[in-house]
Amino acid sequence: MRERMLFLSAHHHYPEDFEREIRTENYLGILLERFDIDLLEYCHCDRETPYTAGPALKVHRVTRVPGQRSSLLGSLNKLRSSTILADANKDLRAEITALSRLHTYSHVFITHPLLGNCIDMISSLLPDAMIITDAHRLESRQSEGKAAGKRGLSRRYHQLNAALYRREERKLMNKTALLLTASEWDALSFKALSFADAGKVHVVPPFIDLNDYCDAEPPVKDNSIVLHWNMHTNQGRNAALVFYRKVYPFIKAKVPDCRCYIFSGQIHPEILALAKSDPSVVIVEEPEQEGEYIRRARAVIATLREGCGGHSKILEAWALKTPVVTSLKGSEELICEPGRNILLAGTTGGIADHVVKLLQTPELGAIIADHAYRTLQKHYEADNVRAKVLSLV
Repeated sequence: MRERMLFLSAHHHYPEDFEREIRTENYLGILLERFDIDLLEYCHCDRETPYTAGPALKVHRVTRVPGQRSSLLGSLNKLRSSTILADANKDLRAEITALSRLHTYSHVFITHPLLGNCIDMISSLLPDAMIITDAHRLESRQSEGKAAGKRGLSRRYHQLNAALYRREERKLMNKTALLLTASEWDALSFKALSFADAGKVHVVPPFIDLNDYCDAEPPVKDNSIVLHWNMHTNQGRNAALVFYRKVYPFIKAKVPDCRCYIFSGQIHPEILALAKSDPSVVIVEEPEQEGEYIRRARAVIATLREGCGGHSKILEAWALKTPVVTSLKGSEELICEPGRNILLAGTTGGIADHVVKLLQTPELGAIIADHAYRTLQKHYEADNVRAKVLSLV
């Protein structure tokens, strides 16, 4: 008999939502092989769910009721993404209580945005359920980084913030039965917080199904590059503007016949205006054609700034055997060997140099793409990750 799981997820308008939705969808696809799942979505906006209900998946939604709470009245810092989620505990409690009267849950899965709000409530309402969490240490790392660059009271404030985050993370580790994280770096960071609970921490990396990218005929590469990240957010727009104004002119000067293809579900009007002024820049509006353009390109330029949402884009380029150029920030959470399976740069000039090198020396791109594909097969292939997740739960 199949066990039943309660799966808690949240959606808002943050730039990283796209990557989170992909990760949530991947988890659901795996867990549905073993569990009947009640997916409880907490939304602060009226938007359609990206998940399709079925015999084994029931989708329930709780829409946040706007309150009068000011962001200045929030706690100094708990493990919460924002004050948007500050009332999640109150909003979700009634729905979880009602569902728990109808079903017996053996497992509860909590995604990162709801951890600070829901871990205590779930422990109280469902004390016999196995709690599984998907977490990362982004907020505490940001606080630690801010403290390093400040002085005086500002430095002490961010140091206290970081300390409070660490306290919340230790509490999280104590209350969860299984803590999943996307990268080895995050896993080691969590383990260092609590040696007693270190055995609960496991890495579940982002993954991709290579069966979706099979092609009998290897493509003929042309002098094209692809920009592949979310350009509708402020971060994505700014990254695209920096590329277009500081990187692309250098590339065009070295390789005049280069063409640049831009993919993004939504593109900021400022980017559209710039693209119309340059015939070598093409906006690809048909999502089903993206794979073919990536397959033919000599380079994919992935996320250059935090918040552009691009780890899945890097894996997609690796699956299509096209080398990737990105920044150190863009490559976080992935196993990258600079110069071997990816090209990394810390400046716009470095990005431009790498792209020109790939355009002018196709054999280099083929070598990097081959190493990247092997890395993908070993660490990020869907079957391997699926087997690991099912063995843990």
